[in-house]
Amino acid sequence: MKASPRQQRLLLDLHDLDTTIARLRRKRATLPERAELDGLAGEIAESREQFMAAQRELDTLNAEIERVEADIALVAQRRARDEELLAVSTAPKEAQALQAELETLARRTSELEDRELVLMEQQEAAQAAFTAAEGVLGGVDARRAAIQDAIDTAEAQIDRELDASTRERGGLAAEIQRDLLGIYEELRGRIGIGAARLRGAVSEASNMALTPAELSDFNAAAPDELLFCPGTGAILVRVEED
Repeated sequence: MKASPRQQRLLLDLHDLDTTIARLRRKRATLPERAELDGLAGEIAESREQFMAAQRELDTLNAEIERVEADIALVAQRRARDEELLAVSTAPKEAQALQAELETLARRTSELEDRELVLMEQQEAAQAAFTAAEGVLGGVDARRAAIQDAIDTAEAQIDRELDASTRERGGLAAEIQRDLLGIYEELRGRIGIGAARLRGAVSEASNMALTPAELSDFNAAAPDELLFCPGTGAILVRVEED
């Protein structure tokens, strides 16, 4: 196949852009902050689990205290009623029964109040544990948010570079003859590289020197003849040595 030296050199520019685009995509996929965020996942899960456990414990104690306080209120109501009845009672047996019930209610009140004190001590400890767990979770969430912000910023910058390189590639590809571009794209898709420089006797596609016979054949080829790397099959574009 024939292609002018200028067309062949355009392939090198296209290859450089493709290399840049591939590098940017790798960079986007392997941002160090992404690995840092992944490494934080276990800590986030653990701190969230501790927070939820502390919250459940505190909620359970709060509910139990509410039940005890409700029982105390009911007993107090019953005692008030019995005391009113006792105050107006004229029957000895009725008065005796009311007095016995008042004593029972008094003992029940004492038991409930003791239970409430124990629960309130447990509640205080649970509240302290919940506050500590909340602080730990908040700190981890803040770190996660900061890392995510860094990822978003880095991705936005890379995306801008990718967009610029992709648009530049589109314009460059439009300048290359269609059949030549087709060969380049086919090779790039199959072997990972479509075109590379031939500097002196060295193929940059394989990073190996050509044999004397291969170099002799290449030197004898016309400037517009398409050459291919013996080692990789990529298009080789002849360039002057620095």
